[in-house]
Amino acid sequence: LAMIQNLTRASRRIVTVVPLIRAHRITTVFPVRSFSATQDSAPTPEKPQIIPDDRFEGVGQPFGKEIASILSQPIDDTAVILEKGGSLKVSDEYYKDILNKAFGVGGWALVPCGEIKDLDLSEQDKEKQFISLIREYSLYCHERFVSQAFGETSFYPGKQYYSEATEKIKVSALSRCCKDLGIANELWNKRWSDGWKTRNGVQEWVENISNNKKSLSWRLKDEAWSWPFQKTTSNNNFKKSY
Repeated sequence: LAMIQNLTRASRRIVTVVPLIRAHRITTVFPVRSFSATQDSAPTPEKPQIIPDDRFEGVGQPFGKEIASILSQPIDDTAVILEKGGSLKVSDEYYKDILNKAFGVGGWALVPCGEIKDLDLSEQDKEKQFISLIREYSLYCHERFVSQAFGETSFYPGKQYYSEATEKIKVSALSRCCKDLGIANELWNKRWSDGWKTRNGVQEWVENISNNKKSLSWRLKDEAWSWPFQKTTSNNNFKKSY
């Protein structure tokens, strides 16, 4: 009987000690750690991941003769746009049409390389109240890197939609990237541009009837001035530029 009583007392001790041991283990194995900014010890910096940059893969490999002939075809005079300041350009649809013919629809892509950046207004620009926006793009054709360029435009807050300005940035970058493919390369040749304006354009003094300002502007020979511009005369001894 004495032996049974001793065993009973020992089992009661084990039962009361085990929970304490378990509670102690939980506290020591999983301690609560504070990550406040006032800690003296700085956290261990993570090891930077090295991501391979393969965006230039395939660069320098020529395209086939059929693609090259499409890209280098002479520009049609009817596709050229003559601006009042005398500069020549083609529409973004022209570039896209050439790229679609050469590489197929979906066979090329203009990929942004970063966010749109707003350049600070300079002292001169503050009077005009516009902001210069830029963004870098890369042109890929058949999954190959072709060119990279910045697009830019002037954004007038309150007078223009921001989405419209971002589209102009993209068009600007596209035209610059297409130079490396030879698309509409004539536009960047001053001699060709001067010859085109001599054949197809005329430079005249015009007046903006909405603000009575005069300027020497260009128009196509087969087109007349439209509102708010009208032909006028000027007494200024101004030499035409070509």
